[in-house]
Amino acid sequence: ERAQHLPRWLHDYNWHRQHGSLDHKPPISVLGLPEDNLMRLHT
Repeated sequence: ERAQHLPRWLHDYNWHRQHGSLDHKPPISVLGLPEDNLMRLHT
């Protein structure tokens, strides 16, 4: 059951969770991708 929920948790953790050391931005923001590329990656 844990393995079933891991992909969703990782998605939320990396794409949506605000991180204090990143000025309250999600970890994915450090890639520096333009927003249009970011949106293509975000499914």
